[in-house]
Amino acid sequence: MRGKMRHMRDRSSAAAGAWLLIAALASASVAAEPLPSLESNGLAQGPCSLMHMMLQKTILRINVATIDVRVDQQTQSRLANLLRGQVYSDNLAQQLASVAIAAGRAVVQMQFKRDVSLDRWIGVVHENLEQARVAGLIDAGLERQVDQGLPQWFASLRQRGYQKGDRLIYAVERDSLRTVVVSAAGQVMVDRFEREQGTRRVVLASYFAPGSDFREPLLRSLWGAAR
Repeated sequence: MRGKMRHMRDRSSAAAGAWLLIAALASASVAAEPLPSLESNGLAQGPCSLMHMMLQKTILRINVATIDVRVDQQTQSRLANLLRGQVYSDNLAQQLASVAIAAGRAVVQMQFKRDVSLDRWIGVVHENLEQARVAGLIDAGLERQVDQGLPQWFASLRQRGYQKGDRLIYAVERDSLRTVVVSAAGQVMVDRFEREQGTRRVVLASYFAPGSDFREPLLRSLWGAAR
């Protein structure tokens, strides 16, 4: 009996060790990958490939962050076709937003122009998640999952928050999402990789949901980019 128990403990220890090794190798592989960039391979260049805006808050219109979204070539082509000869309208915005949300590949970068506490940033994310859920782009369960996960996923920023010059970067792929926070000095403070399809969809849905802080200015920027 003792021999059997010892054998079971040995097997459990070996299994735990294997999982730790797998986790360590996965972390190492993410760390070894180049940081996501608006210039990453596989993203389009030229007209309708990049959307840009300045996020402003309060009645004083204080600049909080710039937001850039660069998409893949197929998405660029679809956006350009919709945009051709058209002026901005709510109906066209809905079509453009649907194309952007369905992008097979995209990089979203938020670069902070001032210090922002983590709680304040989470509040903005919550508002835009709510807009995405109201629009039917995500369900209540996924909204709740992300809301509850944010403090844990970004725990390393709890005391520090975001500081001027920091970059928050999302690399959206067809089957994965990578989230990176890089300081102005180049220090990587968050580098999170996941393959959950729902979480991947949340990013673009929250940026392009009707009523979000980002949708209209990002989409309107396509007209300037199309020249």
